[in-house]
Amino acid sequence: MQNSAPLLSVVVAVYNGEAFLDQFFTCLVNQRIESMEVIIVNDGSTDGSMAIVEKWRSQLPQLQVIEQANQGVSIARNTGLAVATGQYLSFPDIDDVFKPGMFQRLLDMAQDGDLDVATCNGNYVWENDKKPTRPIFPPEALQSTGVMRGPDWLKKALDSRKFLHVTWLNIYRHDFIKQHGFRFEPGLRHQDIPWTTEVLLAAERVQYTSERFYDYYIHSASVSHMPDNDDTLIRSARHYMKILQMLDAINQRYPDEAKHIPACYWQIAKEGLGIIHTFDNMQDEQKKALIIREFFDTGVWALIWKNAKTLRLRWRLGRRYFRLKRYLA
Repeated sequence: MQNSAPLLSVVVAVYNGEAFLDQFFTCLVNQRIESMEVIIVNDGSTDGSMAIVEKWRSQLPQLQVIEQANQGVSIARNTGLAVATGQYLSFPDIDDVFKPGMFQRLLDMAQDGDLDVATCNGNYVWENDKKPTRPIFPPEALQSTGVMRGPDWLKKALDSRKFLHVTWLNIYRHDFIKQHGFRFEPGLRHQDIPWTTEVLLAAERVQYTSERFYDYYIHSASVSHMPDNDDTLIRSARHYMKILQMLDAINQRYPDEAKHIPACYWQIAKEGLGIIHTFDNMQDEQKKALIIREFFDTGVWALIWKNAKTLRLRWRLGRRYFRLKRYLA
């Protein structure tokens, strides 16, 4: 009996996205994928986003809208994932541009190679051309591959030091995601870091094309690129502390794979240095002392030190250790 499930489910979290939705739906329609369901999860929008969604309904017959109170992108994606019926899954962001042919190219790769994950390249695009557009993965660092084991691709990608942990450059075989019970971590910013790491450690068959189909738009309205203050820096530090704990737990769940990928440990130490840099940017000494104490008391410093396997990383961390300890006096 022929499979009646849609070929692709596009799961989309929407929160106050009226400035971007017409562009987003234009990108979706231009994919020309007939067997595609679109699941819009309205994460408590208070603007005119849903009116724009309804305007496009006639052009996307397999479109459904799920309403929920504002709970963040992770829970919105999980909500959509729970009802998705497609053979493959995609999680694009509404403020970016994905070019005609992207989904068809990835679907062809996935079907021809019986892939768990098919992935492509994209571009960084800055608002008002503040910087020149450039590839997310420089071609000289990461070239197109044949079918690879997920851990082998993860090693290759992390070793390039140019890898970006994102969901939106990929499509995923739905049965593979269900088999492993993968979900996005609720309430966590940059949840793509642990998601991508674990998905690739578990994947049996992955393929990458260096073709650039996706424009990642860096703009002032993005939460990720708004100016920071001490309170937002503390929140960011806590999110990354949680991410490091999750990455360490993932390494322990996949010990045979992780031990062959030194960068699985390197990324914990590298992101740990980023947390310390966050402390350096704080102005209020009391708030800084509070979050640094939390950094040590929760065991995150010890976790970072354990995963710093090279002399260079140990030196970079060690020279910051005594400066941080002053705040615990």
